Amino acid sequence: MKIFLTGGSRGIGLVIKNTLEQAGIEVIHPTSEELDLSIDFNIEPILVDGFIHCAGINIIADHKNINQAELFQIFQINTFSFVSLCSKLNFTQGSNIVAIGSLYSTQTKESRIQYTMSKHALYGAVKTLALEKASDKIKVNIISPGFVDTTLTRKNNSKERIDFLNENIPLGLTDSCEIANLCLYLIKQNNAITGQNIIIDGGYSLKSI
Repeated sequence: MKIFLTGGSRGIGLVIKNTLEQAGIEVIHPTSEELDLSIDFNIEPILVDGFIHCAGINIIADHKNINQAELFQIFQINTFSFVSLCSKLNFTQGSNIVAIGSLYSTQTKESRIQYTMSKHALYGAVKTLALEKASDKIKVNIISPGFVDTTLTRKNNSKERIDFLNENIPLGLTDSCEIANLCLYLIKQNNAITGQNIIIDGGYSLKSI
């Protein structure tokens, strides 16, 4: 089995790559230098059994300070490149496609308008592609993580904030392996789930935190 992975160099994407490889799956994972998703790119029409889109960026700004160039870059990497790769890769019948979304695929907060727009659009793309690719038994889903215990999360949040999240999220911060293990299931075993937004957030979205 061979799958194509974006964003596999660090964070959640790296854990996904390692988890799939440990399960005996060949993972094609170009770096951002090898495949620049921020521009209109071309790739060889590789034949794969699945695709996971984990690449993404988040630039914080309120609606009064949106920079059009930044907004386009966010959409290009988070959303447009996913759709483009779904059309440029060649998939075997029965393949699985997984987009890594966010809680902001359905929710939001202040100063996240650009990121939220891109993730809402990504979810919309997933639902539409699930219908369009169903004739080839190709399933398309989105996994939406909440607060994940990564190096970046700990870098961008104070110890007090991390402690607060662990204490107030019902199951605490989510480990990256939980996202990776679900990716492994969807890529290797899923035959009936499609067009769905699967939230992995430790119960965060059940409470007003």
